[in-house]
Amino acid sequence: MQLYRVMALFPRRVIDRCLNESRTFASEQKLRDWVRRLNTVSDDYVATEWELVLLNAFAKCGRVQHEPSTHVTPLDLLFESVDGSLAFAADIATISDQEMHRRNPVDSFQEQLCKRIARSTIKSGRFSFTIEEEQPVAARGTGRRRHLLLPRANQLSTHVFNADFDSFMERVRAQPHLMHDYAIKQAGPAIRISIQYAPGIGRSVFGYYGAYTATTVKNKNPLFNALKRKADQLRRSGYQGLRGIIICDGGAQILSQMPKWATYTPNEVIRDFFRQNRSIEFVITIALNRRCFGSGNDQTFEYNPQLFVRSSAPAWTQDLGCVLADVMSCLPEPSRTPENATNSLKWNRSTRMTAPYIGGWELKGNQIKISSRELLDLLAGRLDQKRFCENHTSSQASIFTVFRNQGKMIQNVRVERQEDRDDDWIVFQFSNGDPATSDFRVPEAPDSPGD
Repeated sequence: MQLYRVMALFPRRVIDRCLNESRTFASEQKLRDWVRRLNTVSDDYVATEWELVLLNAFAKCGRVQHEPSTHVTPLDLLFESVDGSLAFAADIATISDQEMHRRNPVDSFQEQLCKRIARSTIKSGRFSFTIEEEQPVAARGTGRRRHLLLPRANQLSTHVFNADFDSFMERVRAQPHLMHDYAIKQAGPAIRISIQYAPGIGRSVFGYYGAYTATTVKNKNPLFNALKRKADQLRRSGYQGLRGIIICDGGAQILSQMPKWATYTPNEVIRDFFRQNRSIEFVITIALNRRCFGSGNDQTFEYNPQLFVRSSAPAWTQDLGCVLADVMSCLPEPSRTPENATNSLKWNRSTRMTAPYIGGWELKGNQIKISSRELLDLLAGRLDQKRFCENHTSSQASIFTVFRNQGKMIQNVRVERQEDRDDDWIVFQFSNGDPATSDFRVPEAPDSPGD
């Protein structure tokens, strides 16, 4: 059962509440800037969400100033604990693998391949692709980053999906019962891609390629780059007290990858950063881990915060650890992964959902719960009735059809508000039976006085 769908990392109702609460520490100009950014699809949209919700969480645990005018360059966070025992300045950064995705446009390649297969008359078979990478494969200590041998996204039509690809698809259409291969191998630009078709029932597409987001260079990766940039800003601010950097997960593999011999861990990257930057005393990383349950369609997310300090046991470490624990308990529940949030925004081309809404439903006894937004789209004519019925089907029949055929009538309707979600439940309560829509029945004998 899925109650709601979202476009970004956090529900819009949560973001709106954070905007209202942030008036206690943010200027009118900053509020307008946040609103402008939250109403615009951009690469830093998830970063804006992180900044807003994180500042609000800190504000619930102490005194917060955001970009105070008393410093040369703006500070994201000037914090003082309730008892005054801890004070520090910190900048907030959200890191992702977007730049590596741009250099290795697998998603664009796969999207174009799937579109061309969908437009063809080929109804069955298995398409698989393999993208090779530079050899030898980059690993920690080599000083090189992994790189796939495929062209830039704007060159795919020229080098891959050209007349030769059309000939390959024509061979598949003519002889779908045979295997077919298509390969691109050239030196300039360096490309080594192969696509294979195999006959079979149903149609599928899958691929093989190297983990190009792996951290193989200690001081050239999204985490180190963000730390260095923020350290420079904090130095220029003129703040003389305890300084730190908070790193949020915007879709960066380094924050969630399992330790491997060929890659550097966040701890190794941060230790090297501390060695090169003496002005920063602590780094906090906040990763998002996804947990699936049931059939795998339902999922939740949990935060994985880590605190890294320069020296072994400074006096303020315990206090900062306690503040961090309190802040994490105040953060709202994420709705999806940062990667999915970014991709959905770009696909939708709006920060608000523009496509017809498909929500969740629940059936229990004589009660049906359905998505309020989905019902509104149905009544507004934006959602096709057939699709609505298909989304509310149990045992091959619409749940509403089942109740109607049983002669049951709607007895009560109410709205079940979900404050931290971007959708509400519409709850329909049905009668056990109604003579207006069912056969007459022999009246039951009244209870005797002695019963």
